[in-house]
Amino acid sequence: MLTGTFLGLGALALAATAVAPAADAAPVPVTGLNCDGDTYKCTANLRFGDGRWVAQWNVNVFHQSAASHQRVTRSADAPRTAAAPVPVTTLTCDGDTYKCTAGLQFGDGRWVAQWNANVFHQAVSHAVSAASAKTVKAPREAAAPVPVTALNCDGDTYKCTANLRFGDGRWVAQWDASVFHQN
Repeated sequence: MLTGTFLGLGALALAATAVAPAADAAPVPVTGLNCDGDTYKCTANLRFGDGRWVAQWNVNVFHQSAASHQRVTRSADAPRTAAAPVPVTTLTCDGDTYKCTAGLQFGDGRWVAQWNANVFHQAVSHAVSAASAKTVKAPREAAAPVPVTALNCDGDTYKCTANLRFGDGRWVAQWDASVFHQN
């Protein structure tokens, strides 16, 4: 029985170390960002552990033309010449629509991936919940959407946070993401 206990504790210790190296602090920087129009997911490569950790979330992928802007493009109008996933060329977030939009290096360059995000000021987020923080509107002098200056994902909270070039620099967009190791 004692041997079984030690074997069980050893297995638990091995499993705990397989989850995430404890030496790195969370959140961690994103080193690459790709989106896939076939799976409708964006994947962020994380600077963490052995470099094979990623954060992934669901997105809408569509072409920005006037004819197809309002519909999701799971149809024949998506060119099949590029391999998926494709690199992200730009990333912006909008405090009016509560969406982040990634420009994709695909086709004619007008393909985007878009997802919902909580957009809030970091000082406000500590005082009230993120849902309540949505009622604090951004100053009107800045145009939306705004560029993202940094992107980090956190394996403890399972959230990605984009720092926004807006106002006093403490505005962020945040969304839920699956964080896992690629085998």
